[in-house]
Amino acid sequence: MFNETWGVDVSVSTPHLITGLVQEAVSVGSFVRLLSFEGGRAKLAEVTLADDSPALDREIVELGFPRDTTVVAILRDEKVVVPRGDTILRVGDEVLVLVTTESEDAVGKILVG
Repeated sequence: MFNETWGVDVSVSTPHLITGLVQEAVSVGSFVRLLSFEGGRAKLAEVTLADDSPALDREIVELGFPRDTTVVAILRDEKVVVPRGDTILRVGDEVLVLVTTESEDAVGKILVG
């Protein structure tokens, strides 16, 4: 019923979203896909940084994310941090990233190892 005629261009699968949230809750140090856009060509993913993440104590700008990747938000101590290039990542940060299919593996290596 809701389609582009109604201004809806992204369908959200409630079971997929709930599954992603459950995985996220139990998966520190794992790359968890939360939502897909544009037929799966873009994804919103989340990583909770473990104590062995290669991204720890480094500024976002230093990490060398692919150009088609955006760090959307960081959840830290129950607060939302709007990321900037000089934002330093810490253990336990929940990093939300928008990635493409092509950049997903590279971003996983940067944040998870």
